[in-house]
This record gives sequence, C-alpha cells and structure tokens, in this order.
Amino acid sequence: MKPYDIQNNFLSSVLNNNKTIQNENMKIYQELILYRFKEVLTSTYPMFTKYINKDVLEKLIKDFIYSGCSTSYVWKISLEFKDYLYSNRLLSNIQKSIIEFESKQISIYVRNEDIKCSVLSYKRAYRLSVNASVMMFDYDILNESFSKEKQYILIYKNKDDFQVYYLSISKFLYHFFKYQRGNNTINKAIYFASKKANIDYKDAKNIAKETIENFIKDGILV
Repeated sequence: MKPYDIQNNFLSSVLNNNKTIQNENMKIYQELILYRFKEVLTSTYPMFTKYINKDVLEKLIKDFIYSGCSTSYVWKISLEFKDYLYSNRLLSNIQKSIIEFESKQISIYVRNEDIKCSVLSYKRAYRLSVNASVMMFDYDILNESFSKEKQYILIYKNKDDFQVYYLSISKFLYHFFKYQRGNNTINKAIYFASKKANIDYKDAKNIAKETIENFIKDGILV
C-alpha cells in the first residue's frame, strides 16, 4: 500500500462519522486533525467562517477531509476546500461571493511573479497584472452588510511590501480594467468603459488620468 493510501485510510478511520470511536488515542487524533484544518481555514477565510454556523462549519470541514483532501500545502488546502464546496453545491449565492473574494486574495498572495512598473502612454496597450484582479459582486462584501447591490473590487499585490490589498472601484474603472486586453490602448479602454458606465468620454479621461497613472506606476497595469 502506498504512503498516501495509508494516510487516507487512517484519516477515514479517524474521521468517519458512522463509527463510534472507543480508543482514546483515536479521539485525540480526530481532535488534532480537525483543529489543524479549522485553524487553516479560519485564518484564510476569516469572513466566510465568521458568518457560518460553527456546527455547520465543523461538519463541512470534516466531510471535506473525509472526501480526500489531496494536498499537504496549507494554502492549497483552502483552495481545495472552496472547490469541494462548489462541486457539491453547498454554498448560497452570498457565501459563494464571500469565498470567491477571499480565495482570490490567497491566489494572488501565493504568486511568485515579479511586479513590473511602467509609465503612462495613451497610445500603448496594457493589461491587468497577474498580481491583480478585478471582481464584480451582487452583494456588499467590503462592508459585510451583504445587502443586494453591485460592488466592484480591485485586489492587488503591493509592490513595496508584497502584501495583498483590496479597494472598492467605480463601475467605470471595473470596465476599464476589463477592456485593458488585446490591442486596446488606454484611450480605447477609457472610451469603451465610459460607454459602459454612461459617462462622457472626455470627462472620464480627465478624471481618471491620475488614477490610471498610479495603477501603472504600482504595477497593477503592465
């Protein structure tokens, strides 16, 4: 039997809900395993785990481990947990939004890509850095009110301390980032985004100039 199979059989024995564990050592192992997984998931998904019933969360974690968590990397455990919940349709729409928001931060944080900085040129085509992402939600995630409303968020890795930050952005900036692909220049992206946001192109160009320049200086647009 392979080491992974031995480990999996052991976890199955320890965590199987259908067995009454009499051996005190097995109970200790069970508590240790659950504690470790809880520790990892509550630290990487603080908002998601904050707004879910503790008993429900424990059952989800236990079922997740029993189903066969396949990685030994702490950060991958969190992403596998999200995939497990998605594949088994165990999330409400709000919970999906929360865990998607938090898992995106994890994915950006663990990237080892260099952060490249440039200067503003309206005639140049840019793209959103792999160290950044824009997201749109139907709920108020940032204020944790979860009221029904559109919210646009930029998540990015800071070039100075390499920590991941997020901020609320306008509908215009969200679409501007979305149009920063292919051969779209800054001018084209501003034009298309202003149409999506129903604002005047010239106004958008004047208002957004300094903001866009900072995004390029900070390596968010490359």
